[in-house]
Amino acid sequence: MADETQNAPVASAETATQTQPTKLYVYYYSNPDGATKDERCHAIFTEAPFNVVPWRMHKEAPAESMADPVWDDKLNSGLGAWKENNGTAQGQILAEAQAKIKELDEKGKQLDQATDKVDQAVKAMQQVQLQNTQQNAAMMKSFTAQTQNTNKLLASMQQTLALVVKANQANATPAAPAQSQSAASTTDASASQTQPVSDNQ
Repeated sequence: MADETQNAPVASAETATQTQPTKLYVYYYSNPDGATKDERCHAIFTEAPFNVVPWRMHKEAPAESMADPVWDDKLNSGLGAWKENNGTAQGQILAEAQAKIKELDEKGKQLDQATDKVDQAVKAMQQVQLQNTQQNAAMMKSFTAQTQNTNKLLASMQQTLALVVKANQANATPAAPAQSQSAASTTDASASQTQPVSDNQ
């Protein structure tokens, strides 16, 4: 029996802690100036009765055929009704403008990156041109020095050749009188040969 008495208070405690299920109300929140579809219309589940819910809560559900419903207080003789959003909500316009601004910012960043790449390419080309100019200047300097050296070498060779020619002419000039002396001696010899003949006559 002791067991039965101990179990009985536990059972009564469980019964006491059970609560009756509360009633949930469904309301529809609408901010006509909402930036997103969810801000313009979404369901809210609450235990609060309609007379205590905050502003912009509505009992009526929008028609299921509406793609983007929004509450308009001016409809239904000032009592308000759901209508299809026509894109004139300030928040929506602002959100679309911000999205376009963000898109333009992204394109601006891409343009800046492309401009940076072009600048880098131009700098690289300028560096290559500068290196080519320096190399060309060095080659021209080297070519000029080689040309001057070649001209000096040619001048030296011409001087050497002129000296050789002069030396050959100097060596050749004494040989010429020797030939005339041999010619004179040949004439004398022939004259002496003719005299005896004339003596014999």
